[in-house]
Formats: sequence, structure tokens, C-alpha cells
Amino acid sequence: MNIDTLKQQIEEVVGVPLTLSEMDIQSWHQLMEEANPVHAGYIQLNDRFLWLWQSRSSSVQLIEAEAARVTEKEAKLIMLLLTAALEGMKPALSTKRDDEIRSIQLGEWVEERIQQGELHSPVPEQLIGKYRLNGTMLPFLLSCEMGSGHSIQFSKLNKLLRSYFGGEVMLATLKEEWLILVSERLLVDLREESEEGTEAEREMLSALCQGLYELITSEWGGSGFYVSVASQLITDQQLTQTVLILRETLKLGRAFRVTEHVHLPWELQLERLVYSISDLERNRFIEESGNDTSLLHDEETVTTIETFFELDCNVSETAKRLYIHRNTLLYRLDKFKQETGLDVRSFRDAVLVQLGLLLYKVTKKV
Repeated sequence: MNIDTLKQQIEEVVGVPLTLSEMDIQSWHQLMEEANPVHAGYIQLNDRFLWLWQSRSSSVQLIEAEAARVTEKEAKLIMLLLTAALEGMKPALSTKRDDEIRSIQLGEWVEERIQQGELHSPVPEQLIGKYRLNGTMLPFLLSCEMGSGHSIQFSKLNKLLRSYFGGEVMLATLKEEWLILVSERLLVDLREESEEGTEAEREMLSALCQGLYELITSEWGGSGFYVSVASQLITDQQLTQTVLILRETLKLGRAFRVTEHVHLPWELQLERLVYSISDLERNRFIEESGNDTSLLHDEETVTTIETFFELDCNVSETAKRLYIHRNTLLYRLDKFKQETGLDVRSFRDAVLVQLGLLLYKVTKKV
């Protein structure tokens, strides 16, 4: 049953005209805080009754009526009719709707803890629900550019993630992000398939992020999605602090690696250090280096050097990656040395050039 038909039927039952509306999810959360009193499933705000019909990642769909034309009993009746309609639309849909509401509430709780600086608070049990994540969990952060996440529906995303990870996951609806919590139990099989060691663990996490990104983009299209994951399993008391770390990771990744969409905290350690340096210290480093780094403004030069560093300064592999002859690569590196006095084949100079590249991306003044 679509919402227009449902609205018409409810109007016939209660004899009160209703209107449909939609607002962004942050405004709805603010209204819920201001409303007094708050009822189960609806709120009364000034001269209006508002019933929540459907929540999305960044907006909510509402049914409204003038408070003067609706009694308290009629307001409850409308809520019961909406609930009954949801239950009749699909088996167990009411449970799914509960999960969606819990997702919003968990997101609100995380945002409140961040605002209040309470970074080590345990998650309240009522927000965990029946899919309680005992022990440790692995958090992913899916960031959506403004407008990209608007069309993502909770139920569809939840279904995709359950299929992808092979079991139940928990979602928290943040501002322009989805926090995805995966139980350690779902990672056991993946670990058994991997080799032992930190490197293999990180490769597994990187592959999971890449697969998640491809899943999201194939389903919703566009390029406005970014994914990160924690470097280790966490407990619920570490959840809020981990969200801040993942947000910082995505911020750094988008600043320093603009063409990539999967950003991992262990790959951005140097970038994190450079970003924390004050403008005064950045400029001081540039001045004291005493070298002309104007070639860093040239796109071909930057691409060549970044690829060279990415491939551990291997000349043959870099030439293959760039689809150029080995001698062409050597010519570019020699030209850079002549212009700047820095030989990127030397460890010390390579470090200085890497820092210069990162500082350029931060300040655009190198």
C-alpha cells in the first residue's frame, strides 16, 4: 500500500484531513528534542501532530494534522493504523522498522557523546537490540557526499550488508555517514582463510573495504561514497572515539589522496603528522629546505613521483605502471633533480620530496 492510499483511508476513518511532508533527519531530531510531551511513535509540536512514517539515511517522511482537529485518542488511533499498515505490508516489517529507529537512536547517541566529549561511554543496552554484539566488533564508516546518501534506504542497505558479511550487522545513522558494526564472529571464517600476521589482517580489511565500496556504488551509482575501517576490533566503550578516528581518516584521505575512495588509518600515518603541523611550522620547513619545489605544481611530475614512491622507488615497475619507457622515467627523475637539487632515488631526498608533496596538498603554497 502506498502512502497516498493509506493517507486517504486514515482520513476516512478519523474524519480529519492529513498532509504528507518530508524533512531532513537532523531537523526531525531537533523537533523530537523540542517536543513536549513525546508520545510513542508521534509528537505534538505547537499546533501540529506529526507521525513518523519512514526514515531514510538523511530524511524522514511524515504525516501531519492540525492539533486542534485531533483528539489524543485519535492521535493514538492514527499511530495504530500506521503500525498496522506497516505490519501488513511485509512479514516482520515492524521489527525492521524497530531496527531502523534503533539505528537512528544509536547515531544520535554517538553524536551526543562526541559533542559532550564523553568518548569512552558504553553503548546503552536498549540501543543494541536483539542483535547484541557480544565482545568485540569491527566498525566501518561509510561516508556519503551531500545528496549521495539521500536515496539510500535503511532496509535495502541492511539487506545488502547482511548478504555481504554473511550475517547480522548493526547500523547507526549519522549525519552524512553510516556506521556499520560487524561482530567478530562474522570475521572468523575470513581470518581462517587468511595468513597469520598484521599484514595479512590489514590486507583482509582493505579487501573488505574495497568490496564494500564497490557494492555500494554498483547499487546506488555515483562516486560520492568513501569507506574506512578501524585498524583493530573494538569494544562498545571504544565506539565513540573510533568514530572520530574514522572521520579523521576519511578527512585526511580526501585531502591527500583525492582520487581514492577507500582510506585506511594505517596508510595515512605520515599524512596525519603533516596535517597536525601548524602553518607557521609548515612554512618554516619550506623556507629552511632551501630547494626550488616549483615542479610539484606540474601534474605529470607529481604523478611520476607519487607512483615512484608507491612502488618503493622501483624504476622498472614505475615505468610499467606509467606506460612509459624506462629511459623516459629516468629522464624525468634527472630533470627533477636538476631543477630542485633533490634526487628521489636517494633516501634522504626522497623523504624531503614526500614531505614537500604532502605540504603542497595541505597549503597549495609549496
